[in-house]
Amino acid sequence: MPSTEIEKFQTLLNINNAIIHQRSREGLFREITALLQPLFHFDRISVVLNRPGKLAWDYFSPAIGVLVPGTHQNTMPPEKSLVLVRAMTERSTIVADLVHGPVLPESAMLRKVGLKWFICVPLLMRDSVLGTVQIFYKNAAVPDTEKIALLEQVAQQIALAVNNMLAYEELERIKDSLVEEKSYLAREIETLKESQDILYACPAMEQVMQTVKNVATTDTTVLLTGETGTGKDILARFIHRSSPRSEHTYIKVNCAALVPTLIESELFGHEKGSFTGAAARKIGRFEIADKSTLFLDEIGELPTTTQAKLLQVLQEQEFERVGGTETIRTDVRIIAATNQNLRTMVAEKKFREDLFYRLNIFPVHVPPLRERREDIPLLGRHFADRFCAKLHRPRPHFDKSAVDILLRYVWPGNVRELQNFIERVIILKSDQTVTGKDITAILNIAAAHDDAVVTLADAERQHIEKALKTCGGVIAGPRGAAAQLGMKRATLQYRLKKLGIRVDLHRKT
Repeated sequence: MPSTEIEKFQTLLNINNAIIHQRSREGLFREITALLQPLFHFDRISVVLNRPGKLAWDYFSPAIGVLVPGTHQNTMPPEKSLVLVRAMTERSTIVADLVHGPVLPESAMLRKVGLKWFICVPLLMRDSVLGTVQIFYKNAAVPDTEKIALLEQVAQQIALAVNNMLAYEELERIKDSLVEEKSYLAREIETLKESQDILYACPAMEQVMQTVKNVATTDTTVLLTGETGTGKDILARFIHRSSPRSEHTYIKVNCAALVPTLIESELFGHEKGSFTGAAARKIGRFEIADKSTLFLDEIGELPTTTQAKLLQVLQEQEFERVGGTETIRTDVRIIAATNQNLRTMVAEKKFREDLFYRLNIFPVHVPPLRERREDIPLLGRHFADRFCAKLHRPRPHFDKSAVDILLRYVWPGNVRELQNFIERVIILKSDQTVTGKDITAILNIAAAHDDAVVTLADAERQHIEKALKTCGGVIAGPRGAAAQLGMKRATLQYRLKKLGIRVDLHRKT
């Protein structure tokens, strides 16, 4: 122990200089251990960081000296130690006698490894209690006042270093979050440039819009269902723009586009070195979307292992990065979407039932374009205006036969297919008259031999079979029938099964 006041001040200065620049928890706590051991000759040391509003403290004890069973975790519930609770509440140093003192929750565990008493000192910073530092001993000697006074002075230096470390962690988190948000916005900029107006004339869409307007102003989880290409993403954006969270960045995740091995990293982030290729810390979408809206598109494509973790986050609003130990709280409003029947997937054990009911709080079904034919002329004119301006082409003219076919056509790819079709028409028939024959050629459907009106199912069957024949029976891939029809592979497979179409009859031999 330092014998003079000058030596004490020099000791405190040395400790301060050694720890004040430590920015990582691991580095700071290990430096504290190395500096305090020669001064206090303890048999064990631990540091606890207070986390106001959370159910557990952050806990650290280096692997030196006496090892206490069950204390390898990185968190500690307050009920595990009344001494630490008292030290933080009373903002005072406590000496705990484990042999002759009152029985404590931690007494049996510590005495089992031979520890007989310990000193617990709060880490105070202005009006805040950052946590505590405690040193443990095996011998029964009563600590002298000089030793306790020096530990209290050392704790002031530790508190300053811990406060700097926590501030640095928060700055790094904000910086990483801003970097990820900037990267996300750069990828989304083309989408954000496009018109986000929702155009409709049919009663079915009027009802849908009234429903989403009612739920938009709440924080309720919304599940959007409907076939691919019906505009679920635009509806999700509308809900966000109409909500109190609209000032924050809308975050979208396409669950089907994520690499299975990296899904948890994308959603929840990861720490540096947590797996091969993790060269730096990454902030996940849940962290970026804090106080905003997170749109989980194609939620049915999530692996069951990720579904379990997603359910936990939705219930507790907490998660940990992959490879991390820090519990991160997030305030996120979830909007999910799928073109699959989740109830069927639950019955087939492909989707968690508890997650389904957690997402299905406010379901909204978006009708396919064939059920909202009043919207086809309105949407067609809108897309024509957009592509004429974008491509610098004059508008074509649709004659009556062309309009009749467009209104009768089943649009298996829905609004997305209509949009792609209009773009092709602008390119091929700019400033010309578009006839029914042109439409059948561009849509790649069989022309009717007479004026008889076929059923929607028959027209859809003809269209799909034509695409399968053209693609040689190939469904997936950039040259497959699904891509040609402007729909997802799963959606096409569902339509094939429903319409009774055999793929093998169209495969090239």
